[in-house]
Amino acid sequence: MRTISAWGDKTQADIARLRLLVIGVGSVGLDVAVRLAASGARHVGVMDFDVVREHNLDRMIGSTQSDAVIQQLKIEVARREMERAATASSHRFLTFNQDITTKEGQATALDYDIVISCVDRPYPRAVLNQMAYSDLIPVIDGGIGIDVFSDGAMRGATIRTHTLTPERPCLVCSAQIEMSEVTLDKEGLLDDPSYIAEAGRAKPANQNVALLSVGVTAGLLSQLVTLVAKPGGRGVPAPLRYVLTTQSLEHLDMESRPHCPFEAATGRGDLRVALTRSDT
Repeated sequence: MRTISAWGDKTQADIARLRLLVIGVGSVGLDVAVRLAASGARHVGVMDFDVVREHNLDRMIGSTQSDAVIQQLKIEVARREMERAATASSHRFLTFNQDITTKEGQATALDYDIVISCVDRPYPRAVLNQMAYSDLIPVIDGGIGIDVFSDGAMRGATIRTHTLTPERPCLVCSAQIEMSEVTLDKEGLLDDPSYIAEAGRAKPANQNVALLSVGVTAGLLSQLVTLVAKPGGRGVPAPLRYVLTTQSLEHLDMESRPHCPFEAATGRGDLRVALTRSDT
């Protein structure tokens, strides 16, 4: 009742009927999925191919030691917690043990109205970035970056959230992904110790800290509410950046780069340049 009083029956009905897909159900994605279920969303899917391990337990709220022992699929933990939180009188929560970078995973995502991206790798983010324009499916993306000094002490942290739709800059234009990194990720080189050593690159850091990941969740869900409820009559939300050191929330007035290939392919659907790989 309190939720409906915030934005009315019509907006609540709009949220309830939407087909929402959460991709990546680690600390952020699990929280997002559970809160969607608690808010009355009836059609929520979760996609991930990873399993719960002991180092996930401090971040995946709701996961248990038993989940880590049996290496339970993260999507099954998400479904269990969503069922516990659900408030809709009828609902259908689906799980997909898939990878969005495969043709099968992408086909699944194309069946949803809005996709919430909780992945932190360049390759899957590039696939979702393309889909937002070529297939006209809004993608809400967010993440956190933590800077540290040489002694390991925290220098600062930045949380970014974006809604990717035509007439908003894509992740490449907003400097959130680099296509050169996408190629390396696709070839598995970002996880190859020998390549990292030879190239003189820093090993990718595991930056998802439990106490800060809730900030990403809040940003993603705020973008969703703005997109659907349109508070103040505004439309698609603009990219936002929260800076931990100054505790400031910034509205990023970014523009698309000239000749952006993703935005130039808006609405091309199956004629898009294939970024996904074969399921086999």
